[in-house]
Amino acid sequence: MSEKTASLPDDQPDEISVLRKQLAISLKFHHSKTLAKLPKELAIQTLMEVWNACHPEIATKISASEISEDVPVTKESTIYL
Repeated sequence: MSEKTASLPDDQPDEISVLRKQLAISLKFHHSKTLAKLPKELAIQTLMEVWNACHPEIATKISASEISEDVPVTKESTIYL
């Protein structure tokens, strides 16, 4: 028996491309007035916060590593905030 690999034709977009386009359309047509009022950096930061809220398992790992790097610890392992 030979294994056949299913591949997408070149004219059929992959799922990631479709999801990206759906997000772009949603932002443009449903949130354009809000985005126009925000600085770009704040809009991007907000998008990252929403993405992190949708992926708590990844956000928790990132937060834990950021916290451990930012908290000063003495030789006696005392944490000073």
